[in-house]
Amino acid sequence: MFMFKRYYADMVTEAAVPPAQAFRFFCNVQDWADWSSVIANARLLNGDWRRGALLMFAPKLPGLPAAPLIVPILEFEPDHRITWGVNLPMARMLHRFTFTPVEGGSCRIHHEEWSEGVISLLTLPVTRRLRAFNERFARELAAMF
Repeated sequence: MFMFKRYYADMVTEAAVPPAQAFRFFCNVQDWADWSSVIANARLLNGDWRRGALLMFAPKLPGLPAAPLIVPILEFEPDHRITWGVNLPMARMLHRFTFTPVEGGSCRIHHEEWSEGVISLLTLPVTRRLRAFNERFARELAAMF
């Protein structure tokens, strides 16, 4: 379907809490700026987390001003997975968090972001910044547990 694919995040961190607890913490989107140094502001614009809701967040990418982005929630599975992003016929950019149980009551948080199609070419100038942003966000999230 898409010929060109680029990954900006594909990492797993551990949280010493059950997936449901880590998921609920993550879903407190209005608190992201309190625990993440790479988020200036974040909130849901039209209700609660659900497919079709709109997420507004202002990432702080190194060397760039924090500009708000508005993206739809494409996938929402309570206590397990959230995916948001842009999904167009010739291009897509998706960001996904998956919370998976691990023996002993803790969980793994799989953090992914990738683009496909023409968006992959448009993001070439900021690829390193996107990767640094994602790594920092994932590590700061895991550090909250």
